[in-house]
Amino acid sequence: MQNRWMAALALHALAGTAIAAAPFTAVFSGTGRACSGGLYVRTQTIEWNSSFSICKPGRYSVLEKDLAAEHGRIVFRLMARSRQCRYEVVEAEQISTYGWSVQGYPSLEAYQKRALPGWHHSPRDERMVLSCPMVRLD
Repeated sequence: MQNRWMAALALHALAGTAIAAAPFTAVFSGTGRACSGGLYVRTQTIEWNSSFSICKPGRYSVLEKDLAAEHGRIVFRLMARSRQCRYEVVEAEQISTYGWSVQGYPSLEAYQKRALPGWHHSPRDERMVLSCPMVRLD
């Protein structure tokens, strides 16, 4: 009897771990002239098509992830970018039930230094950040 209880407890713990470790997937639709298009996060690829940048499906890594909070946040680094893709890092933060704020950073350095004076709203190309209001569709 005790072995069955232990087995059930272990199975329950494994199931909880699998759910907690489940990959983030989502489909977002952009709004506005520069953000028209879609962001598609799949289990192994990410794709972001907007008016001025085309990031074809490619592998990614997750730099930061806090989806347990009231307003979830996740940051992706695109491992290999297509020629017309302007963004190496994509940050998505939930701002309402369906509304998300998505930022595209041209480099890992631009993402890491985003809070420093002179980096936010800089006119330099290597610091240009695209900020898009998006709606999560799924």
